[in-house]
Amino acid sequence: MGLYPVVRTVCASRPDLSLRSRAVVEAVFLCGGSIGTAQQVAPHLGLHNRFELARFLKREGLPPLHDLAAWASVLTWVDRNELTGCSLCQLAFRARRDPAVCYRTVKRITGLQWHDLKRKGLAWVVERFVARCGTNDASPSEPRSHLRPRPLP
Repeated sequence: MGLYPVVRTVCASRPDLSLRSRAVVEAVFLCGGSIGTAQQVAPHLGLHNRFELARFLKREGLPPLHDLAAWASVLTWVDRNELTGCSLCQLAFRARRDPAVCYRTVKRITGLQWHDLKRKGLAWVVERFVARCGTNDASPSEPRSHLRPRPLP
Protein backbone atom coordinates (compact mmCIF):
# COMPACT_ATOMS: atom_id res chain seq x y z
CA MET A 1 0.00 0.00 0.00
CA GLY A 2 1.26 3.42 -0.81
CA LEU A 3 -0.22 6.80 -1.46
CA TYR A 4 2.78 8.12 -3.34
CA PRO A 5 0.76 8.17 -6.61
CA VAL A 6 -1.67 10.54 -4.86
CA VAL A 7 1.22 12.83 -3.93
CA ARG A 8 2.45 12.78 -7.53
CA THR A 9 -1.05 13.57 -8.80
CA VAL A 10 -1.47 16.50 -6.42
CA CYS A 11 1.96 17.90 -7.26
CA ALA A 12 1.32 17.48 -11.00
CA SER A 13 -2.04 19.24 -10.76
CA ARG A 14 -0.57 22.01 -8.60
CA PRO A 15 2.91 22.84 -9.93
CA ASP A 16 2.63 26.21 -8.16
CA LEU A 17 2.88 24.60 -4.70
CA SER A 18 5.88 25.76 -2.73
CA LEU A 19 8.53 23.35 -1.57
CA ARG A 20 7.29 23.63 2.03
CA SER A 21 3.69 22.85 1.10
CA ARG A 22 4.81 19.88 -1.02
CA ALA A 23 6.77 18.64 1.99
CA VAL A 24 3.64 18.81 4.15
CA VAL A 25 1.53 16.96 1.56
CA GLU A 26 4.20 14.30 1.08
CA ALA A 27 4.71 13.78 4.81
CA VAL A 28 1.00 13.47 5.54
CA PHE A 29 0.28 11.09 2.69
CA LEU A 30 3.36 8.95 3.07
CA CYS A 31 2.50 8.53 6.76
CA GLY A 32 -1.11 7.76 5.86
CA GLY A 33 -2.46 10.36 8.27
CA SER A 34 -1.34 12.58 11.09
CA ILE A 35 2.21 13.87 11.30
CA GLY A 36 1.56 15.71 14.57
CA THR A 37 -0.28 18.77 15.70
CA ALA A 38 -0.05 22.03 13.80
CA GLN A 39 1.87 23.48 16.75
CA GLN A 40 4.42 20.66 16.48
CA VAL A 41 4.72 20.84 12.67
CA ALA A 42 4.99 24.64 12.30
CA PRO A 43 8.58 25.02 13.57
CA HIS A 44 9.79 22.29 11.20
CA LEU A 45 8.59 24.48 8.33
CA GLY A 46 10.18 27.63 9.71
CA LEU A 47 6.86 28.97 10.96
CA HIS A 48 6.28 30.37 14.42
CA ASN A 49 3.02 28.73 15.42
CA ARG A 50 -0.10 26.86 14.32
CA PHE A 51 -1.83 30.06 13.24
CA GLU A 52 0.97 30.90 10.84
CA LEU A 53 0.84 27.31 9.52
CA ALA A 54 -2.92 27.59 8.98
CA ARG A 55 -2.49 30.85 7.04
CA PHE A 56 0.34 29.34 5.01
CA LEU A 57 -1.71 26.27 3.99
CA LYS A 58 -4.71 28.45 3.16
CA ARG A 59 -2.58 30.71 0.95
CA GLU A 60 -1.28 27.62 -0.84
CA GLY A 61 -4.86 26.49 -1.48
CA LEU A 62 -4.51 23.44 0.77
CA PRO A 63 -6.85 22.26 3.50
CA PRO A 64 -5.86 22.74 7.16
CA LEU A 65 -3.37 20.21 8.52
CA HIS A 66 -6.03 18.19 10.36
CA ASP A 67 -8.07 17.93 7.15
CA LEU A 68 -5.01 16.86 5.15
CA ALA A 69 -4.46 14.12 7.73
CA ALA A 70 -8.11 13.10 7.50
CA TRP A 71 -7.94 12.94 3.68
CA ALA A 72 -4.81 10.79 3.94
CA SER A 73 -6.55 8.47 6.40
CA VAL A 74 -9.63 8.12 4.21
CA LEU A 75 -7.50 7.43 1.14
CA THR A 76 -5.51 4.85 3.09
CA TRP A 77 -8.67 3.11 4.28
CA VAL A 78 -10.22 2.98 0.81
CA ASP A 79 -6.95 1.71 -0.66
CA ARG A 80 -6.63 -1.02 1.98
CA ASN A 81 -10.27 -1.97 1.57
CA GLU A 82 -9.80 -2.39 -2.17
CA LEU A 83 -6.63 -4.44 -1.67
CA THR A 84 -7.72 -6.65 1.22
CA GLY A 85 -11.50 -6.42 1.49
CA CYS A 86 -11.20 -5.46 5.18
CA SER A 87 -14.05 -3.45 6.60
CA LEU A 88 -13.47 0.02 7.98
CA CYS A 89 -14.17 -1.36 11.44
CA GLN A 90 -11.39 -3.95 11.04
CA LEU A 91 -9.00 -1.32 9.68
CA ALA A 92 -9.80 0.96 12.61
CA PHE A 93 -9.18 -1.77 15.19
CA ARG A 94 -5.86 -2.69 13.54
CA ALA A 95 -4.79 0.96 13.71
CA ARG A 96 -6.00 1.22 17.34
CA ARG A 97 -8.59 3.81 16.40
CA ASP A 98 -12.22 4.14 17.36
CA PRO A 99 -14.32 2.81 14.44
CA ALA A 100 -17.06 5.38 15.10
CA VAL A 101 -14.55 8.21 14.70
CA CYS A 102 -13.34 6.67 11.43
CA TYR A 103 -16.88 6.42 10.05
CA ARG A 104 -17.54 10.05 11.02
CA THR A 105 -14.27 11.13 9.41
CA VAL A 106 -15.29 9.48 6.13
CA LYS A 107 -18.62 11.30 6.22
CA ARG A 108 -17.05 14.68 7.15
CA ILE A 109 -14.34 14.52 4.50
CA THR A 110 -16.22 12.98 1.56
CA GLY A 111 -19.85 13.68 2.37
CA LEU A 112 -20.58 9.97 1.84
CA GLN A 113 -21.22 7.03 4.09
CA TRP A 114 -18.52 4.34 4.05
CA HIS A 115 -20.58 1.84 2.01
CA ASP A 116 -21.23 4.49 -0.67
CA LEU A 117 -17.60 5.56 -0.67
CA LYS A 118 -16.44 1.98 -1.23
CA ARG A 119 -18.61 1.83 -4.36
CA LYS A 120 -17.11 5.07 -5.68
CA GLY A 121 -13.60 3.72 -5.16
CA LEU A 122 -10.13 5.09 -4.65
CA ALA A 123 -9.96 6.94 -7.97
CA TRP A 124 -13.05 8.97 -7.02
CA VAL A 125 -11.56 9.91 -3.62
CA VAL A 126 -8.28 10.95 -5.26
CA GLU A 127 -10.21 13.06 -7.77
CA ARG A 128 -12.15 14.76 -4.96
CA PHE A 129 -8.98 15.47 -2.99
CA VAL A 130 -7.20 16.92 -6.02
CA ALA A 131 -10.26 19.08 -6.70
CA ARG A 132 -10.17 20.25 -3.06
CA CYS A 133 -6.54 21.27 -3.53
CA GLY A 134 -7.12 22.65 -7.00
CA THR A 135 -7.25 26.33 -6.20
CA ASN A 136 -4.79 28.72 -4.74
CA ASP A 137 -6.57 31.38 -2.65
CA ALA A 138 -3.79 33.94 -3.01
CA SER A 139 -2.34 35.04 -6.29
CA PRO A 140 1.47 35.15 -6.53
CA SER A 141 1.36 38.91 -7.13
CA GLU A 142 -0.64 39.49 -3.95
CA PRO A 143 1.48 41.16 -1.29
CA ARG A 144 2.05 39.17 1.84
CA SER A 145 2.54 42.10 4.17
CA HIS A 146 -0.15 40.73 6.47
CA LEU A 147 2.36 38.10 7.61
CA ARG A 148 4.58 40.69 9.26
CA PRO A 149 3.61 41.93 12.69
CA ARG A 150 2.01 45.34 12.55
CA PRO A 151 3.45 48.09 14.74
CA LEU A 152 1.37 49.05 17.71
CA PRO A 153 -0.36 52.47 17.42
